[in-house]
Amino acid sequence: MATPSKTSRAAPRPAAVLWDMDGTIVDTEPYWIECEYELVAEFGGQWDQEKAHSLVGNDLRVSAAIIRDRGGVDLPIDDIVNRLLDGVIARVQRKVPWRPGARETLAELRKAGIPCALVTMSWARFADAVVKALPPGSFDVVITGDEVTHGKPHPEPYLKAASRLGVRAKHCVAIEDSPTGVRSAVAAGCRTFAVPNVVDIPNGRGYTVVRSLRELDGSELGLSTGATMARRRKSRLRPLLGLLMVAAIGVGVSVAVRHGDEPAPLPDIPISGWAPYWVLPDATAAVAAHGAALHAVSPFGYSATGATAVAFDGDADQLLTLVEGIRAQGALVIPAITDGMPAGAMAALLADPASRAQHVQTIVALVQQQGFDGIDIDYEKFAFADDRTTWDTTRPNWVAFMAELAGALHAEGKLLTVAVPPIYDTDRTADSGSWVYDYAAMSEHVDQIRIMAYDYSTDRPGPIAPVDWVRSVVRAAKDAVDDDSKLVLGVPLYGRNWVVGTTGTCPADAPGKVDPNQREVDALLAQYAATPQRDEATQEATFTYQRESSDGATSCTQTREVHYVDAAGVRARVDVARDERIGGVVFWALGYGTDAAWAAVAEVARPRAVELPVT
Repeated sequence: MATPSKTSRAAPRPAAVLWDMDGTIVDTEPYWIECEYELVAEFGGQWDQEKAHSLVGNDLRVSAAIIRDRGGVDLPIDDIVNRLLDGVIARVQRKVPWRPGARETLAELRKAGIPCALVTMSWARFADAVVKALPPGSFDVVITGDEVTHGKPHPEPYLKAASRLGVRAKHCVAIEDSPTGVRSAVAAGCRTFAVPNVVDIPNGRGYTVVRSLRELDGSELGLSTGATMARRRKSRLRPLLGLLMVAAIGVGVSVAVRHGDEPAPLPDIPISGWAPYWVLPDATAAVAAHGAALHAVSPFGYSATGATAVAFDGDADQLLTLVEGIRAQGALVIPAITDGMPAGAMAALLADPASRAQHVQTIVALVQQQGFDGIDIDYEKFAFADDRTTWDTTRPNWVAFMAELAGALHAEGKLLTVAVPPIYDTDRTADSGSWVYDYAAMSEHVDQIRIMAYDYSTDRPGPIAPVDWVRSVVRAAKDAVDDDSKLVLGVPLYGRNWVVGTTGTCPADAPGKVDPNQREVDALLAQYAATPQRDEATQEATFTYQRESSDGATSCTQTREVHYVDAAGVRARVDVARDERIGGVVFWALGYGTDAAWAAVAEVARPRAVELPVT
């Protein structure tokens, strides 16, 4: 049965909303600053706004140490913290200074059934005072500064909140008011909204700045259209009322209103990459140069030749060097396994529960023995070698394999990603693409679905992955799955070099169609002084050149036509993933890309985060 299409392209419903407290829910930063001035003055020190603002969002012990050292407060750290807490709590008990829109948004989230956590660097006795002033059940989890080892800007507070809720931080929205808090939430992998209060927050990578909670689009929080429209009406009404009041006293003004239906800025995107065994030294160099931007690297070279037979086809020493380089950069190591069996053999293996269980055990053992962070399954022969008449039978067996392998890997704290050809709709027709891979069902089990959105032209010269086709492929996948964050777009860093004309008789070793990577394309451009032409419609480039071949006995001149994805084309495909708000991109392949391609995506690469296990 076909999966119903989604009715909108809104951001996915978050697993939870994680809230900062001071300056975000309650406007207590002025209270803290007052107490800092009073305490420093008591000890005869000097304090100023610059020092006070530098503490906003910090762990309280960190702030106390600064007050002691720069304000001359001769007290133990914990005593300084408690003196500040006493003063702020006393003020809150007299009046809770709610931030505009905070209580309304919390109520809407509670009504929508979206869990919320409070993530504050204030200590529990202050957080309790604020929580008690809210309706019961406003927060499912409360994380305070006195229960974490590392305070903000470290990601631990947000990771701990997500873990307590039983979700992953990358599936959560975080709301913060300080640069320190924003760094913490972004580092944890949250979709982060910055609502500046005391301290300005400039636009930057990994987060979105909004002027107030009331201007935060409710759809980003998983709220209904009705709730979103109500929020927009409130947001628009306030400046209108202000304008009417000014007009009533005869003063002319011009008011600029940011409308709620303006598109949100595109998010940054996690970047990963495959590392083929035939270019491992080049891939290792790419990891060394660009590893800080990579979330995961998948060494590509393991193949399965039987239920219990999985081996690496390349140079083991080169693989070890690559893996060491990946780990040195802090990225995840998730090797890919391909189907090395004859056509139909893997389908038969998965159809037998006993053989399938053996295969699962073999893969899990490989991951455990090598200390990998997970595995990437790339079994393409179902789509490209097996007869289509087998797909109805293979499809449920594939899902069973995914469920069993995911369960076994997740039990060990490991990840499962899967690389699959694209689908074009949620049907099972000849025009539906590779529907043998049940996107909807397997998405319930795997951590990522990596869509191989390339090789559009294989039989005759043409584009590698025209960008409109890429977008349609992504949208078809989104229609099939519930959690768009599990979708990852495969981006090609290569081209295709075709023979389009020949004069003379070519020797046997004259090349036919070949697939040059970006670096090889650059070498061809330089060697033949060719000038590429960009096609803005496909976001690719092409050029032609003449190549002579001779073995002494025969010779020919080939006219060759190259189609390739250039640096601007890479960025265009990354922007498709950003615009569609899916979970990331994965490059085919590391070692292929030029410095220009990496530079084109550097500003939109999401900072890497490390997840805590879900408890």
